Amino acid sequence: MKSKLLLILTIFLSHVQAQKVGVVLSGGGAAGSAHVGVLKSLEENNIPIDFIVGTSIGALVGAFYASGYSPEEIEALINSAEFRNAATGTVEERYLFYLMKDEDNSSVLSLNFNVDSVLGKNLPTNVISSVPIDYGLMELFSPANAVAKSNFDSLMIPYRAVAANISQQKQSILKNRDLSKAIRASMTYPFYISPITINGDLMFDGGLYNNFPVDIMCNSFSPDYIIASNVAAENPNPTEDNLLAQLRNILTKEANFEINCTEGIIIQTDVSDISTFDFYGTDLALQKGYNAANSAIDSIRKHVSRTIPAQSVVQKRTKFNQRKPQLIFDSLKIINGYNTQEKYMKHSLKLKQTPVNSTTMKSTYYKFTSNPKISSAYPTAIYDSSKNTFAITLDLKKEKKLKASFGGVVASKPFSTGFFQLEHKLLRNTELSTQANIYFGSFYNAAEASIRWDVPFYVPFYIKTKFSVNRFDYFNGRSTFIDDINPPYIINSERYWGTSLGVPIFTNGKLELGYNYLWQDYEYYQTDDFIRGDTSDRTSFEGNRFYTQFERNSLNRKQYATKGSQFILRLSAVSGREQTTTGSTTLIKSNLNAKREWFEGYLKFDKYLLRKRSVHLGLFFEGNISSLPLFQNYTASNLISPSFAPLPENRTIFQRQYRARSYAGAGIKAIYSYRDIIDIRAELYLYQPYEQIIQNPDGSASFAEEVETRNFIGTLTAVYHSRLGPLAANLNYYEGQEEQFSFLVHFGYVLFNKRGLE
Repeated sequence: MKSKLLLILTIFLSHVQAQKVGVVLSGGGAAGSAHVGVLKSLEENNIPIDFIVGTSIGALVGAFYASGYSPEEIEALINSAEFRNAATGTVEERYLFYLMKDEDNSSVLSLNFNVDSVLGKNLPTNVISSVPIDYGLMELFSPANAVAKSNFDSLMIPYRAVAANISQQKQSILKNRDLSKAIRASMTYPFYISPITINGDLMFDGGLYNNFPVDIMCNSFSPDYIIASNVAAENPNPTEDNLLAQLRNILTKEANFEINCTEGIIIQTDVSDISTFDFYGTDLALQKGYNAANSAIDSIRKHVSRTIPAQSVVQKRTKFNQRKPQLIFDSLKIINGYNTQEKYMKHSLKLKQTPVNSTTMKSTYYKFTSNPKISSAYPTAIYDSSKNTFAITLDLKKEKKLKASFGGVVASKPFSTGFFQLEHKLLRNTELSTQANIYFGSFYNAAEASIRWDVPFYVPFYIKTKFSVNRFDYFNGRSTFIDDINPPYIINSERYWGTSLGVPIFTNGKLELGYNYLWQDYEYYQTDDFIRGDTSDRTSFEGNRFYTQFERNSLNRKQYATKGSQFILRLSAVSGREQTTTGSTTLIKSNLNAKREWFEGYLKFDKYLLRKRSVHLGLFFEGNISSLPLFQNYTASNLISPSFAPLPENRTIFQRQYRARSYAGAGIKAIYSYRDIIDIRAELYLYQPYEQIIQNPDGSASFAEEVETRNFIGTLTAVYHSRLGPLAANLNYYEGQEEQFSFLVHFGYVLFNKRGLE
């Protein structure tokens, strides 16, 4: 009897022991969020998870679970704005280092290259920046990697990641070394994010060679039952106009969506409506995965009788997580960098005095990588168990020396403009960049050349000098399409040489001290009733401008922003001489040569707040106060005066009613945003001039009562944010204008080089 009981017990124990369950997670881009729902369902139903193998997004989700993150924690991470920002290469607002940001221009496409390289080396290898992903993975997985001592069998759940080893043209099974780097290699989607190297081999997305790694699970762990979560599909047939589909079909090996090495089940989640990079569909994919797994539980239970109580899983996870060291850094090293860069970072972090936490390190890391001369600085955290701290190494990769930018705007009104810029970047212990650009069109033509020297001192700073030429032709840029207004004959040409010194104020701000020597030339008629043979008035101003400006800017776009804020405070002192030569149509016949001096204060505040789901609210204020004197005549006085231009179209038309030496303007914006791709914007602004300039009967100018008139500006705009720039349709309203409504369609950025008095 005892022998029979012993035999039964032995069979039972061997059966239980044999029921090792492996979970396989396929690739599939954003749709792979469904894997989180599958893990959540398995854990809720007490299904054991003994091993995990993943590829691409499956490697990421699997690593989260294997590293001690609960399904609920993974769900929160996957659905967070931080995750979405990282997946799209966007640096969070609070980490933007504004000092390194170049002035906004109309570029929509840029190409970095070296003149001594062949074409293949100059083609871009990525669409998005890898900086947020690189640091995020290091931050999330380095503590678990320290516990496991870089052995993936020693994680909370034994784990494998699969990457495509392009150098050896085979798959690589990643089971040790740095965990965050293994995940990064496995999810490096070709031409979307830059590849990395492991042991000298170039790695890409594991889905290229094995998008359904059941065989890796069998060969690595020999489980008795496999639960495979699949969101991948066969590659669609490539089309003539889809380069990514063509390349993926060339590179990808056909996946075998079967389990043929042991018993198992495939949980197929229908996520065909969620595209590869649709990271706004993660919550939907997760719910679909959860539902699909719940539907498969009964089938799984027919083969897996072993259960793991939820409390046991929680205890195991808690025990593992308690062993994780805090991510504290006490040393830093930059590979392939320069001494001044390393000294600057160490000084910023104060590493000689005390270790720093990850939040402090992240801020300094983003400052460092915001440098456009740096392509990437891959971070690796190395744990020192004797000190219970980490050392961080940054593997620096310099950007190519030359950068060509193309852009402009195509509009339904004749201010369409082309743009080209060429920049040379030199990265040494200090940094030097030279650039030149041109704008060309019927309304706006410009050329600018500049040199900027950046010094990564204890307090970093830059010195910049430039020469700029601008020409605005308001006559040839007259309104068309719906509007039929006779434009004023006004041409504004300017040249100026300027130099400036900039230093950072915290992370998002900078203080700039500058000087411009400028030549302003205006050619105009003071009446619209001129004929061939009439001569125009000409006014020129030559002088000096000293200014100091504080600016804080975290706006997410250079035009049609929906997040962040901008604050500008500028003080200027201008002095010079006005020279006016009268034309044949003016009543004032005497020429003028007079000294002009004035002070000016400018304030701008633009902030987006109260974001709830897809709705944003924005507040806007702009004010200018000045002692600007009147010039010889009404038109010249208007031309030299600052203008209130809150809409893109405002800068392309000459509107006397929105010009004054002192004014205040305020606005409110309501924006509905669909996945940060399509916006519907309703904006209303109130413009209040102080002592508005009025025209006397003889054409001279005088000031009106202090507060006499005010005007409204409104717009209803639909914007599609493509990767090349905005496609916008604007219905604009201008109170006090002969034709109050204006309709504009444009593709690209309505932006110009900074003017000498701006």
